[in-house]
Amino acid sequence: MPRPPLTLHSEAYSASGNLAADGYRKLLGAPSIDLVQTVVREAVQNSCDAALSDGGAEVHFRVRVLQQAELEALRDTVLADRPLDESAADPLEAFLSSTTPHVLEICDFGTAGLAGPTRADVAATEDEPTDFVDFLRNVGSRRNTTHGGGTYGYGKTSLYLASRCSTIVIDSQTTDAGEPRRRLMAAQLGSAFSANDADGIRRRFTGRHWWGQRSGDDEYVDPVEGDDAADLAGALGFPKRSPEHSGTSIMILDPLFVEEDRERAIDLIEEALLWFFWPRLLEGTPESRKMHFRIFVDGEERMLPRPEDFPPLDLFARAMKNLRSDPPGGDIVRSFRPKRDLGRLSFARGLRADRVAPAGREDSLFPERCAAIAVMRPVELVVRYFAGTQIADDRFEWAGVFVASDDDTVEEAFAMAEPPAHDDWQYEALSDKAARSIVKIAVDRIRAAALEYANPISAPAPDGDKGPSLAGIAGLFGRALEGDGEGAGPRRPGPGGGGGRTGPSVTRPTFVRLELGETGPVGVFELAVRGEGPALSLHLDPLLVMDGGTASEYSTAARPTVARVVDEAGEDLAIDGPVVIGDRRGRFEVSVAMPADCAVTINARISSDETV
Repeated sequence: MPRPPLTLHSEAYSASGNLAADGYRKLLGAPSIDLVQTVVREAVQNSCDAALSDGGAEVHFRVRVLQQAELEALRDTVLADRPLDESAADPLEAFLSSTTPHVLEICDFGTAGLAGPTRADVAATEDEPTDFVDFLRNVGSRRNTTHGGGTYGYGKTSLYLASRCSTIVIDSQTTDAGEPRRRLMAAQLGSAFSANDADGIRRRFTGRHWWGQRSGDDEYVDPVEGDDAADLAGALGFPKRSPEHSGTSIMILDPLFVEEDRERAIDLIEEALLWFFWPRLLEGTPESRKMHFRIFVDGEERMLPRPEDFPPLDLFARAMKNLRSDPPGGDIVRSFRPKRDLGRLSFARGLRADRVAPAGREDSLFPERCAAIAVMRPVELVVRYFAGTQIADDRFEWAGVFVASDDDTVEEAFAMAEPPAHDDWQYEALSDKAARSIVKIAVDRIRAAALEYANPISAPAPDGDKGPSLAGIAGLFGRALEGDGEGAGPRRPGPGGGGGRTGPSVTRPTFVRLELGETGPVGVFELAVRGEGPALSLHLDPLLVMDGGTASEYSTAARPTVARVVDEAGEDLAIDGPVVIGDRRGRFEVSVAMPADCAVTINARISSDETV
């Protein structure tokens, strides 16, 4: 038996006015990121907010071409009645008659679905969700998820903008008044137009259209529900669902970015998932907050890499792990009038690793060498990255993470500073002076930290006061090395004693730069081991420099220690005792942790393993 076609409802202007679809389309503003990435962010953010509390959410991205029977169900049942406005009807007709009708589906599982009343004029009880009307009917509803990712829901506009025909189909397994409910509806966001209504009266219409089942008074349409919704969802090829597999599937018809360059579209989806949602993918993320992403192209799954194994996200993961430790690591970012913790900031640095797909392509979100701070609210969805200064040595890169405080006042200030696309913190737009101050102070501190991390001016102390001046310590290095272009420390011959032309030798350590480590200043030196010979060990003896002299006699002073040794290939070598370099030759970088208000130098020598 053929299914009855759904009813089209085109919204007419009321006597008191409405928001035209044209205005609705502009509410998103001008996001700083690609439309594909905006769509991914909006959809996943909604899934995060709707996730049930017992295990996180799973989100599937499915790029596919509709099968003939699926296309017929869409054309003859769901969208059988076309809008009177040609600018809305023509793109629909073009898609429905296409030989390759592409769709992008975003399907979440383990979420609450689009629950609550289906009429926007029905007042919900205090604890009753309003997800359905907030997503499909209302515009600008204030968020109802504490510390959630969204604010006023304008970002859902991106789902329509991503479609050439500005049309989406929604299938949701949810609840209403505590009872399981399956719902299906289609919607289009066109342009305002004039036409004759069913009574032949010329009227103005907003350009918003819905397809569903006829309501009692014909003033709107309701979603198809129950078995009819499940049957129609199956005919369209949506994933199977049951009350135990609640969630929502969104089908974007004729996505703009797929048919033009399908492989690039898949890359952009993968990139956006990794670049903006890596905090929810880490091994250490609590199960109740963890996200699980799967990507399917015509039914074939594309595996998403682990952030911990995907440079430079591995560095961000290390910085986040520090913030999540007990007690939390990193530095507190504070305001002082009033005195308030605004969030925590943590850094990690490491050798630059080669980029792998989907990173590495032209215009990739992932930089060739990372020097940036990822910022986020306690919901742990990346808002944006603040670019900073690169480490002078191009073999290295760094990453930072700032997570705003979960204090309600602070979190609300950051949430309100986000534009509709949630891709920035724009404190200038905040009318509340206290909220504006909170975000401005934090952003200013983050920007300064991003610029100073690679070449720090001073170390921030936990109480907000400035720590020891690295400029002063750099001056000590200058005096210690004055007149010695090759760096401090004597040259040591190899095991043969004479350091002949063919025997192994070590050059004098050369001071390279000064950095700020986790516990204070770090002096970085470079030396080279050359020549043929047996397996070797490297002996490093760091010495203090105070007031221009090397200081073995300062027995009461804190001693400098070798913190790291890296070979020419970028491998960290064990530093518990003589550094075993074996048959390695070439340059080595030595990092020395040092006390404040002094400099260091290094004595270096080599020995064969037999004579250690």
